[in-house]
Amino acid sequence: MSVDSLAFCFGVHDHQPIGNFESVIRETTARAYRPFLERLHARPEVRMTVHCTGSLLEWLRDHEQATFDLLGEVVASGRVELLTGGFYEPILAILPDADKRGQIGRLSEFLATHFGVRPRGMWLAERVWEPHLARTLHDAGVEYVLVDDRHFALAGLEPDDLGGYYVTEDQGATLGVFPINERLRHLIPFAEVDKSIEYLGERRGHYPAVTVVDDGEKFGAWPGTYRHVYEEGWLDRFFDRVLNTPWLRMSTFAEVVDAMPPAGRVYLPTASYHEMGEWALPADAGRALEAAKRDLGALEGGARLAALLRGGFWRNFLVKYPEVAEFYWKMLRVSTAVERARHERPGDPRIVEAREALWRGQANDAYWHGVFGGCYLPHLRRAVKSALLEAETRVTDGTEPVSVTIGDVNGDGREEILLRTPALAVTLNPSRGGTLTEIGALARAHDLADVLGRRAEAYHTRLDGAAAAMRSIHDPPSAKEPGLQRLLVYDRFRRASLLDGLFDGDGDLDAVEPWSTSRLALGDAVFAHAVERREGMVEVALGHRAEAPVPLTVDKRVSVEAAAMTARYRLTGSGGTLDGRRWAVQWNLALTAGDAPGRYLTLPDRPSLASAGRLTGATEVTLIDEWLGLGARLTWSPAAELAWGPVETVSVSEAGFERIYQGLALLLVWPLGGEGHELEVTLTVMPL
Repeated sequence: MSVDSLAFCFGVHDHQPIGNFESVIRETTARAYRPFLERLHARPEVRMTVHCTGSLLEWLRDHEQATFDLLGEVVASGRVELLTGGFYEPILAILPDADKRGQIGRLSEFLATHFGVRPRGMWLAERVWEPHLARTLHDAGVEYVLVDDRHFALAGLEPDDLGGYYVTEDQGATLGVFPINERLRHLIPFAEVDKSIEYLGERRGHYPAVTVVDDGEKFGAWPGTYRHVYEEGWLDRFFDRVLNTPWLRMSTFAEVVDAMPPAGRVYLPTASYHEMGEWALPADAGRALEAAKRDLGALEGGARLAALLRGGFWRNFLVKYPEVAEFYWKMLRVSTAVERARHERPGDPRIVEAREALWRGQANDAYWHGVFGGCYLPHLRRAVKSALLEAETRVTDGTEPVSVTIGDVNGDGREEILLRTPALAVTLNPSRGGTLTEIGALARAHDLADVLGRRAEAYHTRLDGAAAAMRSIHDPPSAKEPGLQRLLVYDRFRRASLLDGLFDGDGDLDAVEPWSTSRLALGDAVFAHAVERREGMVEVALGHRAEAPVPLTVDKRVSVEAAAMTARYRLTGSGGTLDGRRWAVQWNLALTAGDAPGRYLTLPDRPSLASAGRLTGATEVTLIDEWLGLGARLTWSPAAELAWGPVETVSVSEAGFERIYQGLALLLVWPLGGEGHELEVTLTVMPL
């Protein structure tokens, strides 16, 4: 290669989340994946790199054969390099090592089988890097990986001085690392082609190679990009300029590694792209980071200093969103069980299926939140949780009427109780109000308790000034409907079922967030607990004594048997504590949608699961989801007032600020009096 030439390593990363709507995948294929491959096929001079996640490749093979074959043709021509990665696009750093190796091997084998190539390099999901990955990837047969130049900046290197590739290691196992150029990632395809060529020209003669690989959805699927990239000819102009610039040579990563030595050794800290670091921070810290960047930007040389502000660590999402942490810890437990079963029952088809379901449950999209919806999207969470429930069911013996696990199962330093029957998987939290945070209906692999809470996000302060349109994730988001500010109400407790509280006797209680008006709310109360096993059932005796602001003893017995769970309360006051007051128990439940056909409550006029209402003297209600084929029947005694309402969040996606239905809150309210009171409520899960 001439000293004045520059190798241009250009590529795309194509991915669709597990659980995404098929209509979205079809539209993205029609507007981004297929037209891009068609342009690539028509330009035999173009050399580049493509990464497709395994789940997307399987979908293309089964539903869009022409697009799958088109990819095969350009790969067979020898001018397109394919990268491996985790088959279902997991955050590799958080997986058990056996699953890291297994997922990489699964995609590499798929590429070898269907395209006849053995990938040498790897795409790292969301570029979430932790130093221990060097050895893991090396041992999995990976020669080089791609991360952002920001990773290098956090190691003290100047992004503008980066070129070619570098080498890192862990325990002596080496790995090549290519830095993805952030400036080009922001220019392509949003800015005019000349801007990118001008920037590349500045690198000419100084660096042997420059890398830019980014989401393939930017080329047609993001708002406004189909017209810009294809109808207005941006991609054709881009290829023309690159191919007709004498000093610029399109290259694959394998060609660069084979032609030149590494630029140096580097040790990278834990990192991802800089937006991810911002998103991982708690809301207050995120706003403080925005303010710091703004203040630094006004100083001479401030932009360079601002680039050193790193934001948060990806694993902080497991703190920021406790619901996500539940996925993570369940995934670890299931992985341990699958690996144990693989050694005890090698070749067992149920264990093979369990491992595949486990890997689907490791897909990254529902484990975090940024500008693409992520864990705020119920269908993505549902896909992950359903896969984990399926894996757990396949690897579990299932012969016991009820099994019990007691211990700190989610790493929070508190004791939880896991109760499992052939029909149900239940998680009970004695130190968090005796609440239920998992109600897995195993016949449908669906978690009825999967309701994401309403919490502050750093970007909520920008809702008033939402822009009218957004061309890229780096532009301000728009609001998809007016009046979203009124929905910015945040939950006091994590969304759960069997949330309890004592209230005064007057006024209607808000079904969704009643706790601000309570005399006593027990959502974070610590209950003493004891497990009692009986034939065919398990009962957990929970007890809590409150002295202030109201003296009250709460005895709460939660039993699980077959497809039902029952909570029996005995409330004991003194000196008129209960006179003129009310007791309320809240359930937060989710099926597959709110206001959609076949999703309703068995009440007069069949109100939808996204409705709000109030009914006195009620003794039962059933939530129906005909699409899923599942019902959840609540019965209680004595009769009570039933109030219900939708749990709705405001989050941001690539399309802007949006309201998202998370589930239905149901509040049962009983009048109290005298020194003691007994109540009972039962949830029965019914496959339809």
